[in-house]
Amino acid sequence: MNTATHLSALIRDFSDANSEEVETMDVTLQTVVNENDYYGKVLTEHAKVSGFEMINCSKYKRASKDNNDNNDVSTGHCLVMINEGERSFVTHLGIVESFKASDTVLHELVNCRSADPSYYNHHHHIHVAGYYNMPGFSKGNLKRRLKLIRERRRNHSHGGHTFTTTTSLVPQYDATEEWDGGLIDEVLPLVDFLILNALEAGKISGIGIDKKDCGGGINRAIVFTQLADFFFGKSPLTHVIVTLGSLGAVCLYQGEVVASMTCPKRYARPVDPTGAGDAFSAGFLFGIMDWRRKRGHEDCAEIGSLLEGSWADAIIEGMRFGCSVGTSCVTRAGASVPSTKEEIDALLNAESDSDSDEIDADDRSDDVEPNEESYDESYDDSYYSGSDRSYESSSDYYSGSEEKKEDWI
Repeated sequence: MNTATHLSALIRDFSDANSEEVETMDVTLQTVVNENDYYGKVLTEHAKVSGFEMINCSKYKRASKDNNDNNDVSTGHCLVMINEGERSFVTHLGIVESFKASDTVLHELVNCRSADPSYYNHHHHIHVAGYYNMPGFSKGNLKRRLKLIRERRRNHSHGGHTFTTTTSLVPQYDATEEWDGGLIDEVLPLVDFLILNALEAGKISGIGIDKKDCGGGINRAIVFTQLADFFFGKSPLTHVIVTLGSLGAVCLYQGEVVASMTCPKRYARPVDPTGAGDAFSAGFLFGIMDWRRKRGHEDCAEIGSLLEGSWADAIIEGMRFGCSVGTSCVTRAGASVPSTKEEIDALLNAESDSDSDEIDADDRSDDVEPNEESYDESYDDSYYSGSDRSYESSSDYYSGSEEKKEDWI
């Protein structure tokens, strides 16, 4: 819900919706709620006001002895407690506990609802948020759904019309502390973009990470290298986006750290950090999809494709939007309250102040002067203190990796 809200606002404010040369983007959220209880009504109304369609998948589930109409099962909800910037969550899954990937409405995921038949470049992006909070998506359920969606969409391709699909996934914290559920071995090879924070990455990989920013200096460099190696061994063609709190984010791909981005501002005392990760995801998705829709499918290969298209420039644009939208999110109370276009624009155009003094979110104003550093698209002291290592330019994003790609495909 949070990601859909922010993404819908970004499409409204930043996409050139009136252009006749590219398809417009829209957002559809598939979830489960009890439309008869208070929380269900709040969420249904919120989606309507925010301008995106919400499909309640519980209404489409087949009737069975194990599945009544769910009228007696409440909508899931979460209590967030914030103390000096740190959060604790108390979650009631409710109807989400029985939600399976196979309950999603397949024809909505396969068909291009808003596609103009005059366009020949039809693309869908499917984002899965909260994998570890949806037990019914594990044990091969999500794997089978994603494979079926891609198969159906590829079969739709005909003549000059090409139907492509990319996917992204946010695992969220695993309250069971098992950190399995088939995510790495079954699902990850079908995911183009895995988005997670450093603590989650450490739990999944077994690498000891106890700080949101992975520590400082050479320790951070070592951690990034270990994470890059781990995820390359599990799914070589997945781009892994690791967020680092107020520091920004890095992108891992094929055993390398290929891109980094610092946040345009850092706030010592944010108003409310809840939902910042969701806001980052929305910004990242908008950045890469807005970049993608202006190009042909041959320029942006979906995972497992033999196409040579590179997502390098799209990744940079996605991280730029992600860091800006995530940063703006912490300056206001509420996880589903999008920032204005002007506020996000100011951050997109601001110079990074990663080395300057932190400021209070309540004290943000136009007269705050950032330092002279711009968005970081390479390694710098904020990531590799004392290191001269640098990543390849975007034009060489895939250079030297053909052998790895061929082995995987």
